Amino acid sequence: MTTSGRRWAGIIGILVALALPKRVECGYPDNTCARLNSLHHQCIAYEVEPFGFYLLELAFHRDIGFAYTSDEDCR
Repeated sequence: MTTSGRRWAGIIGILVALALPKRVECGYPDNTCARLNSLHHQCIAYEVEPFGFYLLELAFHRDIGFAYTSDEDCR
């Protein structure tokens, strides 16, 4: 593989790694959102978002607003 080919393979590999899904509780890192539902179960909202957006949210300490999916987990 040529040097240019290795460079492109590295760039594509980094982009794929940043697009991998990561489950983040409460919308963004270090946020609190636990609540009790009507059956007195503790419910926590979560989002499944790209790892790259997770790193941005971790750096800026706020929700970016992009997620693959979001839901609530009650236990």
